[in-house]
Amino acid sequence: MKHFNSRNIAFTAVFAALYYVMSYLPGIPAIGVPGVKVQLEACMASVFGLILGPYLGAIATFVGVLAAWALPPGSMSPQSLIFLPSPVINALVVGLIYNGKWKIASIMLAALVSAFWLLPPAQPIEQNFFVGVAAMWDKALALMLVAPVAALIRKPRVSSKKEGAKNSSEKFASWVSILVIMSAVLILVNAYLIAISGDVLKFRYDFQGETYKLTLGYRDIVKSMAAYGYLWCLIGVGILISAAMLYIRPKHNLLFGGIIIALSGVSTVIGGGFIAGFILGVVGGLLSIIKVQAQTPKALNVEFLIYFLLAFIGNEADNAWGNNIFAVPQVYEGLFGMNLEAVRWAFLISPYAYFIIRLIQAVIAASIALPLIHNLRAAGLGFQAARRN
Repeated sequence: MKHFNSRNIAFTAVFAALYYVMSYLPGIPAIGVPGVKVQLEACMASVFGLILGPYLGAIATFVGVLAAWALPPGSMSPQSLIFLPSPVINALVVGLIYNGKWKIASIMLAALVSAFWLLPPAQPIEQNFFVGVAAMWDKALALMLVAPVAALIRKPRVSSKKEGAKNSSEKFASWVSILVIMSAVLILVNAYLIAISGDVLKFRYDFQGETYKLTLGYRDIVKSMAAYGYLWCLIGVGILISAAMLYIRPKHNLLFGGIIIALSGVSTVIGGGFIAGFILGVVGGLLSIIKVQAQTPKALNVEFLIYFLLAFIGNEADNAWGNNIFAVPQVYEGLFGMNLEAVRWAFLISPYAYFIIRLIQAVIAASIALPLIHNLRAAGLGFQAARRN
């Protein structure tokens, strides 16, 4: 933890005040939950975690968010009060990962993701599985990104610079391979189900007497290929082979990363490995390609990528707390006057909207953090690079 010296106390106060000032920016209305908005200033919590570290960053965020709730334009509403810990968790998670304590951050995020499945909207799981998936798929993705991002941050511990670069590249490729293997498995399962049914995957659920259907994939293409359905498995096989080559030949990351992205895109024809496989494949492919950039002098590109991924993970941790607290009966019934079915519908209505919002927040946070951190270092204020333990 950073010391409570006068400089750090001053920066904590300044950043808390900055958070409050940014609370005057208009929020984005939460879909399906009246009276709740996604506050854009929450993305600053990631920046606080990067600059001040996990603990001072969390303190600055807490003071700022408390002021934003208690003072104008805040309204001191109980509906907003329960979400105050969200940006604090963001700053804490980002600071922990950036300072080499990624295992603690992983445990925190895993606990948040797991907790939702024990709450009423996801129970019983066999009947409400898709509610849990819709609410937590992007948080699970963020959890899987923690270790690869930590590996990207970590400095190689060898004396030879050349050997260190090789060692770092191999470790990074192994983490990317894990992401891509997960993608391949999901796509293979998706392809197998398509092959045996000869049709796209279709899911249905009932809500207030009406039946809603979800279709994954392009039916016309899948139906026309029904006689050769097992050929779709070649997409997953190709991704698996590319994942193996990423580990064996990390210097060829650009080639195999491009293949993974292309095959992941093709997989959307059959449902993209339940969508999650497509996302994991694209993320894994992009990470492997950017690793090539990391071996070039364009260090700023890599630094921006690190800040972007950290901010995305932090914002997903923020959202995970929000989902969990909203799924508590005393909250959705007592504070929002919603019944259980309405809450389930709120999670199902737009599972990708919040993911896009988190990406936008991550871009904003990284765009602010990169020049700010460089200027603080240049000014000799002592903010160094991350502890790459």
